[in-house]
Amino acid sequence: MRTTAALLGIVLSFQGAAIVDDTGRASENTIDAEDLSARAELDGLQKQRGLTIVLFNEDGLGALQFKKRKFAFVRPFQDRYINSAAISHDGMQVAAFQLFTNAPSIVVVRADGTDLRRYLQPRYHYLVPICWSPDDRSVLVSSKDGFAVLDLKSNLLRQVPVQGTANPQCWSPDGKRIVYEAGSGGGDVSVYDLESGISTRIAEGNEPTWSPDVNRIAFRRGDTYYTVSPSGGPAIKLFHKRRAISALYWSPDSRFVAYVHQDYFALDVEFYHLMVRRLEDGDEDWVADGADAVAWWCQCVSNPSLLKLAVPAR
Repeated sequence: MRTTAALLGIVLSFQGAAIVDDTGRASENTIDAEDLSARAELDGLQKQRGLTIVLFNEDGLGALQFKKRKFAFVRPFQDRYINSAAISHDGMQVAAFQLFTNAPSIVVVRADGTDLRRYLQPRYHYLVPICWSPDDRSVLVSSKDGFAVLDLKSNLLRQVPVQGTANPQCWSPDGKRIVYEAGSGGGDVSVYDLESGISTRIAEGNEPTWSPDVNRIAFRRGDTYYTVSPSGGPAIKLFHKRRAISALYWSPDSRFVAYVHQDYFALDVEFYHLMVRRLEDGDEDWVADGADAVAWWCQCVSNPSLLKLAVPAR
């Protein structure tokens, strides 16, 4: 099952160049974004708020250091067979499917390896946790039968009767709908209403992601990114980037996006960069390369505690 990454979970808002707290008042810590590159602004937000991009791979849970262009890691699981997982909005919980060590189950653990919870699913040979609900009470998973929603309180698995692929930013901010690429062959951006059970095709494209401002869904068509209303309508071109190969991963204030770009050192020698782009002026830069750049389980969180846990890998 193909999955992509997304940017989720930063509790930030902006008013001009000042950082604004939850009451709407400007905080004492501000960043003058004028004349700053996109990466420099993100580095400033990291220092002030613990803003980072997280991923999960064979090294564990990684947190990106914007200035160094490197990931630092913490290993929440000791099971070496777990190399992909869905990360909660604050970056401090991880959900993964565990098959070989114990009975088939979804396991949820805190980033520091504590508070492990096991949700047995004996009738499934394989489940892929994709994304956490906005309230972190449920996890959307995929299997050969399609999607399902696991309630973490009751351990009930509710089937979602559609086939397709999705990514960690598939859930609407109100928790009522999911966006996915429909069908085994893909190519149809569709929205499924969890309350009514109705699925609606809204565009032609690949790897859709739901923006945190609720009003836009991004998708890729070839090398070009577009947005469309969740209710459908005309697609609006966002930007074009030759050899863009991933979903568009939104920051929660919708000012920044990230994506994977394929490059070449020489003929037939592929190389990848994880790019960040500030939409208001198009300024962009790479923030990771190599294997980390193509890890599909990444998203954006704001949590200084996570940065303190992680240590440089390799």
